[in-house]
Amino acid sequence: MALDNPLTRQWLDLIAYAEGTDSARRGGGYDVMFGGGRFQDFSRHPDVVVSTKGFPKGSAAAGRYQFMPNTYAGAQKALGLQGFGPQEQDLAAIYLMKQRGVDPTKDPITPQTIAKLAPEWASLPTLQGKSFYGQPVKSLGELQGFLQKPSGGVPYQVNQAAGVTPVTLPRYDFQGALKNIVTQYALSGAAQPTGGDTQKAQVYLQAAEAIKADPDKYGEEGRALAEQYQYKANEVMFLGGAPGGNDPSKLIMDILGAKMSQKAYDESQAAQESLINSQLASAGPSATSAVDPNAQFISTVELGKALQRKYGPGGLRIGENPAFGRVGKHSPGSLHYQGRALDITDWGEGDWKNRTVQLGEQLRQALPGAQIFHPGYDPVGGHHEHIHLGLPEGKIPVTPELLKLIG
Repeated sequence: MALDNPLTRQWLDLIAYAEGTDSARRGGGYDVMFGGGRFQDFSRHPDVVVSTKGFPKGSAAAGRYQFMPNTYAGAQKALGLQGFGPQEQDLAAIYLMKQRGVDPTKDPITPQTIAKLAPEWASLPTLQGKSFYGQPVKSLGELQGFLQKPSGGVPYQVNQAAGVTPVTLPRYDFQGALKNIVTQYALSGAAQPTGGDTQKAQVYLQAAEAIKADPDKYGEEGRALAEQYQYKANEVMFLGGAPGGNDPSKLIMDILGAKMSQKAYDESQAAQESLINSQLASAGPSATSAVDPNAQFISTVELGKALQRKYGPGGLRIGENPAFGRVGKHSPGSLHYQGRALDITDWGEGDWKNRTVQLGEQLRQALPGAQIFHPGYDPVGGHHEHIHLGLPEGKIPVTPELLKLIG
């Protein structure tokens, strides 16, 4: 039985520690309500909203693993559980873990597997060391310290590897961004050039000079781009630019914006990598283990491209990601600004809204741990016409469901 599995018990204890219901590992916490109060009736989830000074809007979370009423009701129905006792809570927690892609009977406790559960338990950290929901979170170092404490006089022996496997975060796909920008420029209405255009030539020259003035900012690719701009300035001066909405100045600004986004994004990723890996190193060799070499992951950008290939350029529009054009206004700290989210809009004819709902639900099933909001499932609002897809870690394991969806 799963509850007798030592690794499963370690997972359950870790979640209870992170949620603050059983920090001392006494095997309790099953009667704890949000805020620290207690309940006595285990026949059902108490479903009582409790407000605290630090969280005035309150929460109805309860039990060792701090289940919300609706979350527990779903697990209860799926498993046929009768009450809210200790065994029922354990089984429900295991069920939720498996729903998020973690099998506690065999999957080791690593930063990667912990991050998979971050969307289920806000106290568990993503690979960036933050809560999936912006709430207080336990650091990877704290969790590792907990695992190394004795349990019944014997320390946990999870992932005792010879060394720590560094975490590597994805980098900005500049080539993909450039290809997408140029493609959109070409599709915007290219036509035969007319007479010379001094104003547009000046725009190209100014862009080339801006890159030359700060070579460290743009690198080798920037210098090559400056030469292209100078050539383009001569071209539009003597041959003219394309009429209509195909404005070369917008193309230049989009490419420069992509270069600046690449620099900022890669610097941010490198800084987060350094912080995470220093925490893992200080936590000790058992903080992580080697990732399965056969494991397959897909990045946010790769997923967007796969959806475009599957549904065709006239079927889906992928946007709000630096690799697919400009990013508009979003909430502070949005995954869109980090290149880890994108918006999916159905451009096809017919019942686009129903197709959007269906695709959104398919993505939710295929990508456990991802942020998926769409018409019909929009807990944060603002997604009544498109799908929001966010990957907090920048990449996610490829599931059989996803292969079936994008294959």
